[in-house]
Amino acid sequence: MTKKIINLEQNKKGLTLIELLTSIAIIVVIGSVISGIITSSLRGSNKANTVETIRQNGNYTLSQISKNIEYAEIFNGLSKDGVSYDTSCPSVVKTFYNFIKVTPFNSGPIEYECVDPPLPDTPTFTVNGNEIFDLNSVSLTYCAITCTQTNATDVPIIGISFNLGPKKQNGLVENSTPPIVFQTSVTMRNYAK
Repeated sequence: MTKKIINLEQNKKGLTLIELLTSIAIIVVIGSVISGIITSSLRGSNKANTVETIRQNGNYTLSQISKNIEYAEIFNGLSKDGVSYDTSCPSVVKTFYNFIKVTPFNSGPIEYECVDPPLPDTPTFTVNGNEIFDLNSVSLTYCAITCTQTNATDVPIIGISFNLGPKKQNGLVENSTPPIVFQTSVTMRNYAK
């Protein structure tokens, strides 16, 4: 009978406290590694989506502004104050303006306003008084309208430039995405015709 008792005691197998703690530690380490990989891939995906949204907004807006200026029937001029408009630029010197007004074919005048105040105020870019960008998905960090003209008889070259970044939110992705620069130069086809 003592032999049977000894065999029963030998068959009782269990984990010691050290074995149990070691198993838990290994599971925690593996779980941390897996959650880090998942979090990293989600951040990368979110950042790619944010950058794509910014690029789509910027490229679309830049192409629309360029098309409206280039193919305008009438160039109404550039202005710093929105009241007095000049239809030519100072020679050779690049000059910054806040307003540009053009009249497309079969449409009323379009006025673009770009105000880039000193920090910390937020710049604005509007068309006929309405925001150009969907500010629920992007933020405007800079805008400029410039004009250069070599001679008084030459066509002015209008420069449009703006920077778009992600919408200001709390989180790592938005803070790690720098603003994207969008810029173009436009020569009007129907200037002084």
